[in-house]
Amino acid sequence: MQTILVVEEDAVIRGLIRAILETAGYQVNEAGDGEAGFQIARRSEVDAIVLDCMGFHTNGMAMLRKVRGTANTAHIPVIALCGLGQSGAEVGLWANGLVVKPFRPAQLLIKVQMVMGSRSEVVASNLMTQPFASA
Repeated sequence: MQTILVVEEDAVIRGLIRAILETAGYQVNEAGDGEAGFQIARRSEVDAIVLDCMGFHTNGMAMLRKVRGTANTAHIPVIALCGLGQSGAEVGLWANGLVVKPFRPAQLLIKVQMVMGSRSEVVASNLMTQPFASA
């Protein structure tokens, strides 16, 4: 089973992302900030990271640079979650994929599967139609 690390300050959004990914058959590790997320990525076998670009306490871009600059984490695919105003060119230079908030669960899953090279089936139709609103 593939493991995805979700780094998101907002516990509610983090829990929703966990539910979306677990429903699709992924194992999920969680971190509430970039430093904790980086430590998990550095010490654990993580197949991909879903990373919030900006938070009150977390600078997702700083974590992304740290992941890319560390030998044992540089290979991990990163999907950046950004608000509409945050989806700048810099994110595209560092991340493997970008999902703009708010998004539908299927949008996140399709991006995860593309970035990880997954051939698994896209989720059930109920996830395809449910909106995921950012808080």
